[in-house]
Amino acid sequence: MRNILKNSAIALVASLLMFSCGSSNEDKAGTTISGTVENPQDQGVITLAKISAGKREVLDTLYLDANNTFETTVETQGPEFYQLNFFNAQVATLIVDNEDLEVIADGSSRNGKLEISGSKDMEYMEQLQDIMKKQNEEVQKINQEFMAARNAKDDEKMKNIQDDFLLMQEKKKEDIKKKVEEMLPSLAAIQAMNFFNPNDDFQFMKDVADRIAEAHPNSEMASFYKKQMDEMAKISVGAQAPNFTMPNPEGEEVSLSDFKGDYVLVDFWAAWCKPCRAENPNIVEAYNKYKDQGFQILGVSLDKKREDWLKAIEQDNLDWTQVSELKYWQTPIVQEYKINGIPFSLLLDPEGKIVAKNLRGERLHEKLAEIYGDKPAS
Repeated sequence: MRNILKNSAIALVASLLMFSCGSSNEDKAGTTISGTVENPQDQGVITLAKISAGKREVLDTLYLDANNTFETTVETQGPEFYQLNFFNAQVATLIVDNEDLEVIADGSSRNGKLEISGSKDMEYMEQLQDIMKKQNEEVQKINQEFMAARNAKDDEKMKNIQDDFLLMQEKKKEDIKKKVEEMLPSLAAIQAMNFFNPNDDFQFMKDVADRIAEAHPNSEMASFYKKQMDEMAKISVGAQAPNFTMPNPEGEEVSLSDFKGDYVLVDFWAAWCKPCRAENPNIVEAYNKYKDQGFQILGVSLDKKREDWLKAIEQDNLDWTQVSELKYWQTPIVQEYKINGIPFSLLLDPEGKIVAKNLRGERLHEKLAEIYGDKPAS
């Protein structure tokens, strides 16, 4: 699972947990991470890193004693994500707060033995790993069944498998939402967000971010994740799409606001993008069917070469307004619209509000039929 994490360890908030014999750890200098490596490697080292904002900052290099054990201390003001890298062979992701953690690792294999105990956060992380493993097994089985049906040219069975898979995914999503409610406000809930799609589940993801940030005001990770969700809110369904202005092939300036009054599909694409070119015939079909009812398209190209851009427009019969700054991924609107891959599209209503994202294939036709009161194209 991909982690979205942030930087730098500070002083520990004193713990109020009581230990046996009447002692307390209120004066403890930090959180202890100790462990055993069962199959240490002859080469390489063990490193402890803090992961945040997509960056990995190595904080410490750890050495094993004669019993293949290690120990280190981390100071933090709130829960944060860390990683233990064992000889570049195995990685353990930790949530470090004010409870000591114990790690037992194989140390020689990515999928080797890994047990992390000591906190509720790590119990939640283990539960998420189990869910992910089970889901991967289920998807693999369904893929095999689908391939068998396709090889047998059994279209009906293929359709049934697809429908069953979608129902299974929705059920799984609801189960994970319940699990997230149990976890909150643990940072483990951020890991659980990997099961969700911002296009469909944004409000749930935003609520989770807000609740974690409120519970952990001193956590850099909690603040960073909330900031990410706040930025994504600007292009979520229901939001007003940010206006922009770019030149068309003739050099005339075209603004998104020029399209107010009609439904408009803002389609981010490029001549070099094979999935974009494969989707273009579907968009052409939708445009030809609904353009007389007011449907508009604004194509925004992330091309670098003008000749490639114009050639693709002609080859794919893209008979609608096209704009580009020919700056590839450095196009400023990429950052503002949080685009990390193309094709990417937004459907806007006549007031310029986002009503749907990334409608492709039959989904685009179904949505337009819903808007214009027509049947989907056959």
